[in-house]
Amino acid sequence: MSMYMSLVIWVLCAIVCYKIAEDQGRNTTIAVILGLLFGVLAILGYLIIGKKRNE
Repeated sequence: MSMYMSLVIWVLCAIVCYKIAEDQGRNTTIAVILGLLFGVLAILGYLIIGKKRNE
């Protein structure tokens, strides 16, 4: 049962990373991959980085 809960949490982290990256104008594919690999740490990273600057 706890394995399924862990899987659900990791997928939710990927979805949250996707939404944050989309709002910030960043690559959403990389955001999903990072969300699946690093979970909450990826969310924190995207929140710390902030919006993408236009050069």
